[in-house]
Amino acid sequence: MFKSLLSLFRPRPVQPPVAAPPSPSPAVGMVPGNYLHHRPILDREQRVVAHELSVERPRPVHATPWQAPARRLFAAALLWHLVQARLEALLAQRLVFLPVDISVLEHPALSALPRRNVVLHIAWHQEGPAGEEEKLFAGMSRLREMGFSLGCAQELLGSDERLAALADYIVVDAGRLAPPDLLDVQRRLAGRLEDKPLVAMHIHFLEMYAACRLLRFTYFHGGFVGCRERTEGNVVVPPYRVAAMELLNAIGRQASPDELAERAWADPTLVLRLLRVVNSPAFRLRSPIRDLKQAIAYLGYDELYRWATLLLFSSQRPEDRHPMEHAWREAALVRGRFMELLAGSQVPESERRDFFIVGVLSMIDRIFAMTMPRALENFSLPAEVTDALLRRSGRQAPYLELAIACEGGDQASIETLAAACGHDLATVNRCQIEALEWILAFAGLADEVGNRNG
Repeated sequence: MFKSLLSLFRPRPVQPPVAAPPSPSPAVGMVPGNYLHHRPILDREQRVVAHELSVERPRPVHATPWQAPARRLFAAALLWHLVQARLEALLAQRLVFLPVDISVLEHPALSALPRRNVVLHIAWHQEGPAGEEEKLFAGMSRLREMGFSLGCAQELLGSDERLAALADYIVVDAGRLAPPDLLDVQRRLAGRLEDKPLVAMHIHFLEMYAACRLLRFTYFHGGFVGCRERTEGNVVVPPYRVAAMELLNAIGRQASPDELAERAWADPTLVLRLLRVVNSPAFRLRSPIRDLKQAIAYLGYDELYRWATLLLFSSQRPEDRHPMEHAWREAALVRGRFMELLAGSQVPESERRDFFIVGVLSMIDRIFAMTMPRALENFSLPAEVTDALLRRSGRQAPYLELAIACEGGDQASIETLAAACGHDLATVNRCQIEALEWILAFAGLADEVGNRNG
């Protein structure tokens, strides 16, 4: 059984900013101008339930003793970002993991850090002579007394059961472990700490993700969410998705409400789902809307386009549902919203939707399991949108490249692309956080509307 499991590890070739709450002044020497990198964390149902927020730091910083001051510098930059960011909506619904070491206790921003749903991930600690476990235990104990939840890197636990007792989550850096070592770590942790959720970090490809699920990890983090699978040559788009695409095409050319209703009625289930959208608590209607034309008039073209796009990414039948559908849908919508927000101050309002469309459709090849050129054949798109998606040219292209770079967290590329779009890192950070907040309003309703029939 383990032989077949190991085979899975084979590698494969705008709105103005809202003022932040008052916070202490940054310490001298803090890393300036960092991109606040966010990466989703999925649960066993492939739903995004948490995010890791970090600032770029070279991986050698994690392990080299003489770079401990540099590690403190990166942790300081992360804390200042978190204190100054607008994360209330995000923390109300999801966990946020922050990689730090116990020197965070000395940081003046710690007291201003939210407690609810914040997990301080103790990813490394001060190397030193004998007694370092006592120092780590004292630091973690103090953080728990301050009301923080803690995640602890599994290599720091050693044989000290006191450290394990303080940790709410056990974090395993799956990306740096060879398959036999990962199996061994999981076996030992599962036997020793069966009541603690195991978090697999830095999963780089889908096969590794599948293996970690078989190993009974609870949460999954890494670049695998953006991976492409091998596309099939004979994939057929389900009829309800064809109806959603026809509706999107009609909205794109500003068709009349009568025509939009006619397009929607091509799939009666699509009509029911749209009515569920407009009658959801998100719109706070005084009385329910039962007529499709009335619902279309109420939503308007732009809002209708967003919700029809969401339905396009939501399978109606279980047999059509890809395990990564929830994560892909969220990633696509966050991309689109981020691009739309970033273009907001530079592009007329009537043209911003094209930026949203480019961001969302940049992942349509995954949900359709087709090559991008073939997937786009299903849509009637402006030439500029098609150029951005297929040839990475035109006005939207640098914004799309920036959105993709933000997902990877390469700060040098992000700075270069942000400058090409006429923005600084502070604006990029703000738009990313606003896009994450925006998607939260969709998450629950998307599942309800996308999965229920009749």
